[in-house]
Amino acid sequence: MNPILTLTKEQEKALEVARKNRITLIHGVTASGKTEIYLRRVADTVAAGKQAIVLVPEISLTPQTIERFASKFKTTVLHSRLTPKERFESWNKIINGEVTVVVGARSAVFAPFPNLGLIVIDEEHDSSYKQDNQPRYHTREVAIQRSNLSGAQVILGSATPSLETFYLFKQNQAGFAYVEMKQRIDNFPLPPVELIDMRQELQEKNRSVLSRELRTSIKYCLSKGEQVILLLNRRGFSSFLLCRECGATITCPRCHVTLTYHNDQNLKCHYCNHVQSSSTTCPKCSSIYFKYLGSGTQKAESELKQFFRDIKILRMDKDTTKKRGAHQDILEKFKQCEGQILLGTQMIAKGLDFPNVTLVGVLNADTALHLPDFRSAERTFQLMTQVAGRSGRGLKGGKVIIQTYNPEHYALQAAKDHDYQKFYAEEIQYRQALKYPPFSHLTCLIVSSTNNNRAQQHAENIVKEIKSPQVLGPAPAPIYKLRNRYRWQILIKDTEIPANILEAPSGIQVDIDVDPINLL
Repeated sequence: MNPILTLTKEQEKALEVARKNRITLIHGVTASGKTEIYLRRVADTVAAGKQAIVLVPEISLTPQTIERFASKFKTTVLHSRLTPKERFESWNKIINGEVTVVVGARSAVFAPFPNLGLIVIDEEHDSSYKQDNQPRYHTREVAIQRSNLSGAQVILGSATPSLETFYLFKQNQAGFAYVEMKQRIDNFPLPPVELIDMRQELQEKNRSVLSRELRTSIKYCLSKGEQVILLLNRRGFSSFLLCRECGATITCPRCHVTLTYHNDQNLKCHYCNHVQSSSTTCPKCSSIYFKYLGSGTQKAESELKQFFRDIKILRMDKDTTKKRGAHQDILEKFKQCEGQILLGTQMIAKGLDFPNVTLVGVLNADTALHLPDFRSAERTFQLMTQVAGRSGRGLKGGKVIIQTYNPEHYALQAAKDHDYQKFYAEEIQYRQALKYPPFSHLTCLIVSSTNNNRAQQHAENIVKEIKSPQVLGPAPAPIYKLRNRYRWQILIKDTEIPANILEAPSGIQVDIDVDPINLL
């Protein structure tokens, strides 16, 4: 895409605000031109003899972003899929002053620039900016601390800012500025969103992953030579196997989760990578008769091929992107119209810009809506809004169809109306009533052991030691068993934790996560 030579009034205002303030949140709808603001602020920074870091949430987005910045600046890349040699070379280029811009995923926030002037975090709401393994950190917090230490400016950009970020900027702290961009470039309208009640589809005997409306819309779109993006945030062929005789499900022997059926006829655990043959017997009643329930991207692909036999379908999930460069290959094929339908998990929901896409379909909006996590509604709203933003980015316009069993849910209603403020107003009341972030700092403790009784007893001892009414638990963690270890969860709100809390007897492990992004 060619750079925008003339800024819109909203872009001019956003650029002015970002130039004047140390930390700026740009709240811009999808395709409002946030990247052009980033480019111009990076240009300012480089012209002043300083360096810039530009962060994106998905490695798959790095090539697109690199293309935009490398054409203007001396640029290198940092992310986890680089080989040790490539990472060493990028690191040396940074230290030796051979580059002025680094583009990368979350770890790039640590790029050792000697005169750092700017950090840009695109799609700042994305959960991938939190490092869940040790050492745990949130990229946004690291960026703000680097700003405090170096004086570098920070730009956070998103169409759906995290509630914590939005709430922070509403407090009018010195040096923190908020600017909103409500219009798409050239005033292209945001696509209309239709919610399809899948309960009615079942009443009409339609058990396909595609509603009748979505199937008709796909057919119409393809007949005009246009492209379709379909989101199903679940890998595999079928979600799980249910015994027809006794109702038991086939679960991972090492984790307390159901195994996912893949079309290579194997059952796989997406947590510990355990694999076993699907030709198994029920562990409870020894029956060999199973029902395949739920659907993943493989099953959706299979159904699409039945309905649209002559259409090239590109599938993008963890199974199809294991090889190096696979992300880029799939997206390049779709960009060159070598595929008419792009089907994938959440990695296709953000940052992609394909003007020929006029239809986006969400096959099941409920996959994350009812998870045992206080952020489930927020994540659903963000995902629906982000994927809807892939439609109608060109002259042809577009539309969005969201399939759900809960069309009345406030997160989906707000996504339908493209109304962040409506969602925020509803969600912030719930957070305040239950004293969840941003109204508290949350700490999650996971006590685990191969012996369930020992794990439970140690968790109970921790709660007794803390002695606070702001402690929830201990309770079995949502994923109760993981890699042969039983897990007990303790949630602590705004309470000082004893320094020795991580000390544990042999065979027991205590993991601590401050401000966790995921409670599963």
